[in-house]
Amino acid sequence: MLSESKTLQGGAEWDSSLDEVIRSAQRGEESAFEEILDRFEAKALLTARSMGASRQDAEDIAQDAFLKIFRYIRSYRSGRSFRAYFHRIVINACRDHMARMGTKERSLEEEEIEGREAHPGLDADAVDRVRAALRLLPMREREVAILRDMHGLSTWQVSMILRISPITVRRHSSRALARLREILGRG
Repeated sequence: MLSESKTLQGGAEWDSSLDEVIRSAQRGEESAFEEILDRFEAKALLTARSMGASRQDAEDIAQDAFLKIFRYIRSYRSGRSFRAYFHRIVINACRDHMARMGTKERSLEEEEIEGREAHPGLDADAVDRVRAALRLLPMREREVAILRDMHGLSTWQVSMILRISPITVRRHSSRALARLREILGRG
C-alpha cells in the first residue's frame, strides 16, 4: 500500500496508509486491528516502561490501552493525529494502572536484566541510568520527556495529549531535561 504524507496542524505527519487501516478498523475488520497492534505495540510498551512500569505491568497497560483503542476506534476522527490519540490513551492507561496498583520498587538486578533485554544494542548501564533518572522526575515532567523527547512528538501534540498549553509543555520539557542532565551528571 502506498503511503501519502501531508502535514497536519501542529506539524504532525498524516499517513494515508494508516488512515486506511483505521477506517478498516472502524468498519470492524479484524486484520486492521492486528495491523494497528503490530504498528503500535512496541511504542505502548516503551511508554509504559519509561513511565516506570515493570515489564508485566507494561504489558497489562498496553493491553488496557489497546482494548480502549479498539472499543472506541469509531470515535477517532480521520485527519487528526492518530499518534496523539494513541499516546493520550496509553498515558491515561499508565496513570490509571499506577493509581490502581501503586508503584512498587523492583530490585536493581531485575531492572538491569530487563534493561538489557529491552535495548540489546545499547549499553545496559546507560539504559538503567536513564530509566532510574526518569523515575526521579515528577510525573508531568516524565510524561513530557517521554512523549516529546523519546517519541519525538511535537510540542503541540504533547499539549493535546496531556491537555496542557504548549508553553507549559516547553516549561516541563526544559525542567525535565535540566533535571535529567543533573541526575545523570552531565550538567
